[in-house]
Amino acid sequence: MTLRPTDPASSPARDPRTDGDRTDGNRRGRPRKRPADDSAPVDAGADRFVAAVAVDGEVLFAGPSVPAVLGIARDALLGDDLLEHVHPNDRDPVSDALSAVARDRTVTHRLRHASGGFVWVESTVDEAFAPEFGGRVVTARRVDADRTFPERFREFLEYGTDIVTVVDADGRVRYESPSVEEVLGYEQGSMVGRSPLGYVHPDDRERVTERFYRALNDPDAAPTLEYRYRTADGDWAWLESQTRSLPADVAVGRLLINSRDVSDRKERERRLTDRNERLDRFASIVSHDLRNPLSVIRASMEMARLKDDTEPLERGERAADRIDQLVSELLTLARQGSGIDEPTEFDLAGVVREAWGTAGSEDATLVLGEDARVRGDRGRLRQAFENLFRNAVEHAAGDGHDRGDGVDSLTVVVSATDEGFVVADDGPGVAPEHREDVFAPGFTTREDGTGYGLDIVREIVESHGWEIDLCGDGCDVASPPTGSVPDGARFVVRAPDSGAADGTEPWIGG
Repeated sequence: MTLRPTDPASSPARDPRTDGDRTDGNRRGRPRKRPADDSAPVDAGADRFVAAVAVDGEVLFAGPSVPAVLGIARDALLGDDLLEHVHPNDRDPVSDALSAVARDRTVTHRLRHASGGFVWVESTVDEAFAPEFGGRVVTARRVDADRTFPERFREFLEYGTDIVTVVDADGRVRYESPSVEEVLGYEQGSMVGRSPLGYVHPDDRERVTERFYRALNDPDAAPTLEYRYRTADGDWAWLESQTRSLPADVAVGRLLINSRDVSDRKERERRLTDRNERLDRFASIVSHDLRNPLSVIRASMEMARLKDDTEPLERGERAADRIDQLVSELLTLARQGSGIDEPTEFDLAGVVREAWGTAGSEDATLVLGEDARVRGDRGRLRQAFENLFRNAVEHAAGDGHDRGDGVDSLTVVVSATDEGFVVADDGPGVAPEHREDVFAPGFTTREDGTGYGLDIVREIVESHGWEIDLCGDGCDVASPPTGSVPDGARFVVRAPDSGAADGTEPWIGG
């Protein structure tokens, strides 16, 4: 290995191989050279030291700058196993670099300091074997924060909430501020010597890599990036990073990156995007689904004027009712996606009776089973029940539910269960081929249906953090005390109870 002019051991005033001419037996039985006197002057500003290390890790020679870098005397390192001074997590790559068949002989790792902590160094192992030492020459250069930034600046970084990162010309981290622990969960310094690109989300990596290296190679480039970055616990945090090129005469690195966590902002943007998409869907539905009944009304009115006949007016009235229903449901859809209002506690049976009073039928019977306490948005849950009841009544009409006097009848059962509640009817049910589509926006099997009633139900339930399913054949639903659950359409809502939910989470069955 050819030592660089800046290496302390390369000074012509002292030859490390002739420091003393007396040898003694070391702890492994191999003769060694006596080190230079530790009382000799030491450059307190030295950031590297030179050592000779055997393949098995024994330190055969320790340079005079060891005290400046590690805070220990040269004698304390001489004859020791170097790996015993390396952080346990870094020993394998250091051992590999010392081996006879190593491919990469430069490794960034931690060395124990006299203070009890660790300092980050970049160690380069000479390819050639040094016979005068019986090992290879190793140059360890300190790369951690203590040699990168003056003390007066570090205090500001410790109290900052943004992550300040410095990378070198090779794109490897030279320094990270203490806030990396709070924002991402990584120990400060644990990424030194590594490329930050390996932590970027795969879907963002190509874009970030291109702009990252452009900033490294172009001093005038100062991109601002938003991307996902892996945290210490394996999740993904959204970061916004601003890069600045450092002047060429600055020794600490090539690029300064200031990053902040914008995960909350991205979540708000996502909700806003969802809401805008919902409003776009609302507009397209209005323009498409309301145009046909409006045309019917215009034609009916025209026929009534020409023929002096009131029957077409009745058709127009039905079309107007259809428009009223569509508008009500579409406006409900437009309100979804913004979460729920302040949740309150109420009885399940109470909100069910209110919804039945609005959406029930004189030809249908409501059966209330087990009651439960609910914490949620009462108004929106009433909307959900109204749409479930309207769905049951509309699909049962004309399907042969005869009470014996020629009038169709329907029974709807609502009951609390161990997991939430069930809404079931004894109507025709849902055909197996349609069960996966019942909650899809616009899906309906009726010519005059809107296809948005169950979509509204699903979104209201999910806005509470609950789940809803259509229970098919073989579905096990607990029967209410008043009787069995009908085997028509059965909708099961699952929610945590008051014991499993946190202080603000909606629940059923407290």
